[in-house]
Amino acid sequence: MSVRLIAKKGSTFHDFPYSHPERKCFHCWIINVTPPGPNQCLHDCVYCYAREAIYSNYSEDTLIYNNLPELVEKDLKKLTLCPPISLSNITDPCQDIPELKREVKRLVQLLMDYGVSFFITTKGDPSFLLELPDFVEYKPKFIAITIEGTPEVLELLSPGAPAFDARVAVAGKLSNMGINIVIRLDPIFVHSFQALYGDSWLGRIAGLLDVFAAMGARHVTASTGRLSRRRAPSAGYEGTSPDTSGWQRIYKVIYSQSPPAAKKFGQEYVYELHWSGGGYRLRRDLRLGFHRKVKELVEARGMTYATCQELSAEESDSQGIPHCEGLPLPFARKQADGRFKPVPGCTANCHVSCRGLSNPPCGQAELISYEPLRLRKLRLESSRKGR
Repeated sequence: MSVRLIAKKGSTFHDFPYSHPERKCFHCWIINVTPPGPNQCLHDCVYCYAREAIYSNYSEDTLIYNNLPELVEKDLKKLTLCPPISLSNITDPCQDIPELKREVKRLVQLLMDYGVSFFITTKGDPSFLLELPDFVEYKPKFIAITIEGTPEVLELLSPGAPAFDARVAVAGKLSNMGINIVIRLDPIFVHSFQALYGDSWLGRIAGLLDVFAAMGARHVTASTGRLSRRRAPSAGYEGTSPDTSGWQRIYKVIYSQSPPAAKKFGQEYVYELHWSGGGYRLRRDLRLGFHRKVKELVEARGMTYATCQELSAEESDSQGIPHCEGLPLPFARKQADGRFKPVPGCTANCHVSCRGLSNPPCGQAELISYEPLRLRKLRLESSRKGR
């Protein structure tokens, strides 16, 4: 497999696609550093959702966009308001690929030059970004490190990604430097813990939380996953089994450790229609009970907690946090010099934090919506109409 640099066509701009009153995701600008697809992320996690994506690219090469800063800057020059930026939702932006690191550094440097909010989600090592001047001091930003289990769980679910100790070490290193760290315990498959640890499984999760607190994490975001039983459209590529689906891959991993736990998984992950999309989820009463137990454990260790999509904030999230990612990440307003400055009092969770306000912190009442953001609402012309 070789690395190939390609140019992305069109704007990079898109928000989370959910158009429902129960939407939990705050508004942001998602920039993916590669196309989706199994060969664009070397981690090859068992639960990878991108394998079932109908828009995945099944190139035999690892494809990396090489024109993102230029595309992003083109849009930034048109905007008056810039939402927080997410890097990257479909593949890991910190994989150990030199060409990828180079392009991510160029992109992050541009975001800092313009003064906009951003966050990075990774299982890898973002330390290469420390080479950028003022990266440590730059705010607002945070880094979310995905650690979906104990060392033994990671060996089952994400064997191609950095090991547990490596992820913990990098999170602690960045936290000690003053960079805000969020842990994504996501997805956490309860039955994999039960298969490995039997009745002591919850205690193992409590031990994980001790590690997260000790490394300086401020917030934990968790989910119990959403799986498809539809076979991946990649079947037949790279030796992929034609009957493989996300649900089947997880079942087989759990079965390899404990057939009874796998049977329980099969009974307790049921199909559920949901505002974020239908799929097989841990039965609602079970995940509600699970998240409430873990929330109590997290808060007892001085951190905050939230669930990703699968429960409402009232049911499962710590009080007082701006959104499910836990840490403030505001919209930024363009200044006279063309750079942006964070909007005081903004959470970017417009449809929740600013509900009922005629004059929200950004001055743009039309943004108080659960509908995905559109570029036209953030441009100069739109801003003038809102004043």
